[in-house]
Formats: sequence, C-alpha cells, structure tokens
Amino acid sequence: MHDSNHQSSHINRRFVALTGIGASLIIILGIIVFNARAGAIPGMRLSSTNSVKSAINLTPIHNVCHTPSHKIGDETLSIHSGGLSRTFIVHLAPSYGYQPQALVMNYHGYQNTALRTAQRTHMGVVADRAGFILVFPQGVGNPPSWNAGVGAYGPTGDANDVQFTSELISYFEHNYCVDVHRVYVTGYSLGGGMAYRIACTLSNQIAAFATVAGAFYRIPGGCNPSRPIPVLEIHGQADQFAPYDGNAYVGMTAVQTYLNFWLAHDQCKPANKVIFQKADVTALEWSQCAHGTVIQHYRISDGGHVWPGSNPTLGIGYNSYTIDASVVIWNFLSQFSN
Repeated sequence: MHDSNHQSSHINRRFVALTGIGASLIIILGIIVFNARAGAIPGMRLSSTNSVKSAINLTPIHNVCHTPSHKIGDETLSIHSGGLSRTFIVHLAPSYGYQPQALVMNYHGYQNTALRTAQRTHMGVVADRAGFILVFPQGVGNPPSWNAGVGAYGPTGDANDVQFTSELISYFEHNYCVDVHRVYVTGYSLGGGMAYRIACTLSNQIAAFATVAGAFYRIPGGCNPSRPIPVLEIHGQADQFAPYDGNAYVGMTAVQTYLNFWLAHDQCKPANKVIFQKADVTALEWSQCAHGTVIQHYRISDGGHVWPGSNPTLGIGYNSYTIDASVVIWNFLSQFSN
C-alpha cells in the first residue's frame, strides 16, 4: 500500500512538472510570435495605422557608410543659408551608421519650435524603431514662421526656406549616411504648407511627402512639380485654424481643392477605396495614379488643429488617438523612392 501511494505521488509530481513546462513553452512561443508580428512600440495598438514598418538590421554584415561618425540621439546643429544661421535638430536611431538610411524632415507649425514638435509628436520613437534619420528644422522670425506661400496679407514668412531646405538636404547627403533615393518631408499646420511648397519646388530632391492639419497657401509662380509625387494628407474636419473647407479671408486653400490638384497632377483615376475606418477616422486611397504614385487622405470627423496621437495641447481642438500620425506618416512615406 505504501509503494502504491509513493508511485501515485511520483506520477502526480511528474504530471505537474510537465504541465508547468508545457505552459511555459506556450507563453514563450506566444511572446515570440507577438514580437515577430508586431515590431510594435510599447503602448501602441496593433493595426495598420499604429504598427511601425521596420527596415533596420542591427547586426549588419559590413559597414557601408563612409561619412563622419555622429552622436546617436538628439543634437542641435546649424548651417548658413541665405545669409542666416539656420538651426535644426537631428535625431539618429541606434541603428544609424551601418547602412544608408531614409531622411525625414518635419516642419513645425507657426509660432512653434523644432524642439516642441519633436517632443509632441514622438516621431523620434518611430525613427528609432524603423531606422531613419529624423530632422526638425527651425523656422525664423518673431514669432517663428515659414515662407510657405502667399496669403491675403502677403508671404507667410520672410526667409528663403526653399533654399534652406535644399541646402539642408544637400548637407545631410554629404555628411550623413543618407539613402539619397528616400528623402521625405512632412509638417504640421504652416509646416504642412511648407512641406507642400517643397513638393512643388524641389520634387527632384524628395520621394514623397505628408501633411498634418496643413495650412495651404498660394505658391508664388504656381505649384509645378517635375514628376508625379506620392501625397499623404491628414486633417480634422473640426479644425478651426486650418479649416477643412479653407479660409478665403486669409487665402487658405480647402483640403478638397488641395487634393484635387494632386489627383490631377498625379493623373489618378477618380475611383478611391476606404483603406481604414475606425471610430472618428476614415482613410481614403487613390492608387491608380501615374508611375505607381499613391494619394491617401485621413479624415478625422471631430479632429481639431492637431497631430493625431500626440501629447494633448489646450486650445486647438479635439485630438484623436484612433491613429498615431507619426506612424501613419512613416508607413506611407517608406513605400516610395525616387
């Protein structure tokens, strides 16, 4: 009777141990699968608009970069352009320095700064995960502005910001390990208008561009890109500072008018499709355009003058967290090269 009880106890202990090992293996396997699927930033929901497309290799076979070494993380630098000292913040991902990386330039809004934009948008987190060079140029003037176009009261800025951008791109291409075929611009508010002007005037230097709550003004001499160019536009329909329907009083273009220009320029067929719809966000895509060009528009039904997913800011309207604009922008831009 004693031997029988001892044998039964031994079998029970073996069963419990094997069960524990099996459960542990299941948990480990689940973690591996989750990480492989997601490549996600902690705290972000897994979806096509909030998971980051990654193209980095942290253990490359060999180093193909021959430019000077640079500090990983944030650094404030300056160049001379148009007789002015122009500053900017550059953010380098931990993976920088082994192989050429895409370059993304992000213009701040009117009365804003490069530093606040870097802090609010958290785009550096996306750069670290995906592996691209991120630059926040600083506008000049008091308050800081961009020469993004001409409104009802004249130019929106005094400096030659097109020249500054062209020289800044050249500076990075000569001094950093940049993939010259994957240079992109984006911006918020008047910074979005600046990104628009760059697409109109320096389309030979960028592969694609994106705008968030863009304030679009008339471009001196017109918008004349040398080729079809991919466009992403994100805008809140309740935006009171860069109204969705425009503001004729100050010479600001409506979002639909802006999109119509690019649809015509990129020779897109009228048909579009809904690529994302959740809560207050609907995303449309025109994919049948010349030379593989794509146009996307994310419409936030109750969105204010905001960068979706960013830190909340008082006085500019409701901020949606259905999408993270920084992630959406990178996932769009990273598809294209020139």
